[in-house]
Amino acid sequence: MPLTRPGPPTPPASVAGAPTGGRRPPVRGEAPPPARAGTAPPDEPVLRALRWEALLGDPDDPANPYGRAALAAAGGADLPRPDPAWGPLPPGAGARGYDEPAGQLVRVLRPLLRRDTALAHDWVIRPLLTGAPRGTAEPPAAAVSRARLAELLAPAALIAATGDLLRTTARHVAALGSGRPGGRQWQPVLAAVFADLLACESLTAVALRALDTADGGGDVLPAATGYVVPRLVGGLLGDLELVLNDSLSGPAATEREALARQSAIRTAARVDRTAVASGRARLIRLLPRLADASEQPGRHAPRELFRLGAPTGTGPGTGPDTGPGSGPHDADAYDDAYGGGHGGGRGPVPPAPDAAALAAVLPAAAGRPDRAGDTPARSALTRFARRLATEQRALRGPSRSAAATASDPAARALADRQALLLLAAAVLGVQEAAAEDHGGFLGGCDWALLALERVVRRLGVPLPGDAPDPGDAVWTELTERIRAGVDCDVYGTRLLW
Repeated sequence: MPLTRPGPPTPPASVAGAPTGGRRPPVRGEAPPPARAGTAPPDEPVLRALRWEALLGDPDDPANPYGRAALAAAGGADLPRPDPAWGPLPPGAGARGYDEPAGQLVRVLRPLLRRDTALAHDWVIRPLLTGAPRGTAEPPAAAVSRARLAELLAPAALIAATGDLLRTTARHVAALGSGRPGGRQWQPVLAAVFADLLACESLTAVALRALDTADGGGDVLPAATGYVVPRLVGGLLGDLELVLNDSLSGPAATEREALARQSAIRTAARVDRTAVASGRARLIRLLPRLADASEQPGRHAPRELFRLGAPTGTGPGTGPDTGPGSGPHDADAYDDAYGGGHGGGRGPVPPAPDAAALAAVLPAAAGRPDRAGDTPARSALTRFARRLATEQRALRGPSRSAAATASDPAARALADRQALLLLAAAVLGVQEAAAEDHGGFLGGCDWALLALERVVRRLGVPLPGDAPDPGDAVWTELTERIRAGVDCDVYGTRLLW
């Protein structure tokens, strides 16, 4: 299976500074070389991300203060500071805390998020959480938007760093070959980790893009993302540890040290069990709004939320004067989520816009008619959507009447199931949008089918019958990306180092 490039075109090697023939990568602090004359330039977020990757330098250079060895020695404390000449952090910082679309900002920051979770938290996430920069007065809606951005960047950093560990682990397993012990048995495990990371990134990216819409998104997706992503990625880290412990020898293996450090810094990066519990408690308070949203599918379903490579602000309900945090629902929604209760005593609250957008996905996918030309994977994807839409309908009544407290076991179980349904909806929405726009691996059915199979298994409902096994295709994509120097992200981003 040839390597595909999901999302917008990635920069050619000459732009990325990747070693090609006699070319060398740029040294730390040096900008990537310009594109050759006559080549199509990559989009602006990709170029800015490449600049940050070049500034951070070679992660394997022992003399690099931002390299893996130096960061491991720091142990999450006494972290290096960025060079002031690099510009503001977060990039685009302004009176609101950030002055560019959140969906674009996370792509620009991906090299930092991938390099080290604690470093990303120290340089970017904590400053966003501590307030508006330079002592500027901040409108309440802008404060809400900035806080939401910060809380979504934490799982985004965890996904990016875990993807880097997946690449390291998969490179080792691929080098073993199918004929050596561990060479074949761990391939399905790593393919499943890849699919789960793509699913988690899809949900996180949709939540970030919702911040850029006219209504400023809502509370449901940040709460669900802050809950389900650290919870699932914690299990994926355990899978990677199992693979490494089984297939590596020697106590000082670089891969094992990186994995141990990643697990150790989860608390400092606000993606530990405390963060999981907080996200679930918030989601429990929002269960009635999820139930209401699932009864009104299609009311808020802007397709641009799922077109991850496209700019936001160009679809229905958006405009040039409706930036992040400007939506009319921001203050009320934030108070409802953090103030406790369903509606904070103000009376009925309309369904959250972000919840309504995702609530429409499963019924729409389930209603897709079977076609004679469908591949087995396409047909299986529709059957999975029908099974999940049935589960969504079954949760309406219990979610509407659930106790608004995290101490109630039934409420916790409902939050678990609703979070998994939101994850599945994000997967289907992103896959379908990619299939419409550009195809590629992200627009194909394999990764989505594997991700939905794992969602259904976690829900404990029966699997639809006669589904093909997409594991080999997903593993092949992963190995092709490793050989080509491509990240494990939804965009298929070419790496500099």
